[in-house]
Amino acid sequence: MDKKKENALGQVIRIAILGWSAALLTASYAGALSKMDPTFIATVFTASAATFGINTMKKGGDDEDEKKEEEKTETVVETPAPEPVWEEPAPARDTSLEERVEALETKVEDGEGFVQPRTGGV
Repeated sequence: MDKKKENALGQVIRIAILGWSAALLTASYAGALSKMDPTFIATVFTASAATFGINTMKKGGDDEDEKKEEEKTETVVETPAPEPVWEEPAPARDTSLEERVEALETKVEDGEGFVQPRTGGV
């Protein structure tokens, strides 16, 4: 009978420690014990719950949590700013159409009017 009493007393002590730590954690999170650091009490609570076979830690290999985290991820793609396009001032109104055409033909002959293709490896 002494062994049964010891086991019963051990159960009562573990339940008392579990209740005490749960009460302190609840009071801490509710703001009643603002100066208390709940880290130690949380460790005591976890250890006493573990003696009853209760796991309070999050499982590491939970597939549902991984799927939720994947759904929350966002992909941000930044596009580079477009290069500024420099335009030449419009020709003066007193320039004739023939002079403007001649100016454009000169630019084409000098290679300014064509887009240069890119070469490989650059």
